[in-house]
Amino acid sequence: DWACSKRLLFGSLLALSSDGFASILWATVAHRSLDLLRAADGPRLDVSLSEAQHRSFQLAQSRGARFQMLESPVFFDATRHTLTALQRISAERLPFSQTLLACAPVPVVEPPKYLSASADADAWEMGGVFPSLPGRGTLHLLQPWPRSLSQGGQGG
Repeated sequence: DWACSKRLLFGSLLALSSDGFASILWATVAHRSLDLLRAADGPRLDVSLSEAQHRSFQLAQSRGARFQMLESPVFFDATRHTLTALQRISAERLPFSQTLLACAPVPVVEPPKYLSASADADAWEMGGVFPSLPGRGTLHLLQPWPRSLSQGGQGG
């Protein structure tokens, strides 16, 4: 039932394609009308595209193209402003650009001095969160993660 569905909400990110997703037009849900979603000839939706993509979409529609749509499982509108700001930063000035844009391996980074200042500087008391951890629930950030936690367990 579309009235109760959490799908196709305003701001949701959509991928549209008329060629089996060999090419993609990105859009967002602009308006979610229950009347349009319940239309007799199939669900319809108002979407928002960039100006350039809107022209491509209209051209494809004028040629009779039918589009398939995928919806992102992540609510896009919450991160839209951050992603837009990142687009405005030049690649040379973007922090971690080699990792984020070029997918280069993350270089080995030395831990901050405050964690290596003394033997217990990296110790965090986590007994309240992981009561069955050995050593009274102390985790050392610069030591290997306890096996029981790295496998999704709760300690022990």
